[in-house]
Amino acid sequence: MQDPVLHQAIAAWEKSSDDPNVREEYFARRKAVLDEMAAVREAELRLREAIQKGKVEGRAEGKAEVAKNLLDLGMEISKIAKATGMTEDEVKVLKD
Repeated sequence: MQDPVLHQAIAAWEKSSDDPNVREEYFARRKAVLDEMAAVREAELRLREAIQKGKVEGRAEGKAEVAKNLLDLGMEISKIAKATGMTEDEVKVLKD
């Protein structure tokens, strides 16, 4: 090997790989990095789920608001249910 820097790096790596304490530190650090990556993935999944839940709730609130407005205009409950995709019972609850 003619490159002294490369030779020195390989020698240091070989020396450290023989040391059980260095190996233990390496695996502990590797585990910490993998745990952090898993935590980030978990947070991303939870965020996606929360966004999806918010969209569903927002749609439901929008339907309810439209149904209330149609009730105020005197439209029949069956027609409101059909127009909003809600059940007649859900519309009746809004009427009360």
